[in-house]
Amino acid sequence: MSNTVGLSSRQTEIINRLGKHGFVSTAELATSLSVSDMTIRRDTRDLATRGIVKVVHGGVSLPHGALHTTDFAERASNEADAKERIAIACQALISPRESIIIDAGTTCFEVAHQLPNDFQGTIITNSAPVIQQGLQFKSARTICLGGELLQDSQAFAGDMTVAAVTRLRAQKTFLGVAALHADGLYVDRDLELPVKRALIRAADHVVVVATSGKMNHPAIVHLMDFDAVDTLVTDAPLPPAIAKALAGANVRVITADQAA
Repeated sequence: MSNTVGLSSRQTEIINRLGKHGFVSTAELATSLSVSDMTIRRDTRDLATRGIVKVVHGGVSLPHGALHTTDFAERASNEADAKERIAIACQALISPRESIIIDAGTTCFEVAHQLPNDFQGTIITNSAPVIQQGLQFKSARTICLGGELLQDSQAFAGDMTVAAVTRLRAQKTFLGVAALHADGLYVDRDLELPVKRALIRAADHVVVVATSGKMNHPAIVHLMDFDAVDTLVTDAPLPPAIAKALAGANVRVITADQAA
């Protein structure tokens, strides 16, 4: 980021949080930094004038052309702490040199974000933000799954993406979903099914990453039964019906707080 000379410690903290989450709300900053909304707005206006941030409705985001679009960044800010804990817990499942598939979505992006800088394995992904994150790793290999880029999810999808996946094999897939119910995994739209199912088939071990907010969350398209899943990483105890169904399918459940 340019023109950072003379920033206050509070402005530096705002930049640090943006680098981590892509978007932060004015109200959240005011509360956590113990200042007024007006003070935060002055700080962020100054940062915007310097070209460091972009002021958007409700808060600030990274500038246009940076890692996240505003929509993606806002979704990344939802349950951000839970996503971070889940991603940190996932690191214990990843060997330094193995090949991993990382799905699109904000929780999956956090898995990539938490990878150590010296990761020497291979990242296979249909996520544009994860592809950009791959540029940060000097020793890792990143394989991009092409196709049509969906602006809202920043994911590549379509027949070309599926065709690319079928030529590859990985040790693990880290998969994002819209919801979990007692009868399995759900996504928001039918368009997502072919790619996600291909990502599942392409790995020896399937890890679903889902915050507690995804449990029994409204979603309309059934993706898979739990038999397709090896491990679920979440951030809180599961609703009883979902826990029972996962146990019946022999899915290992890792609760991030317990893994810390």
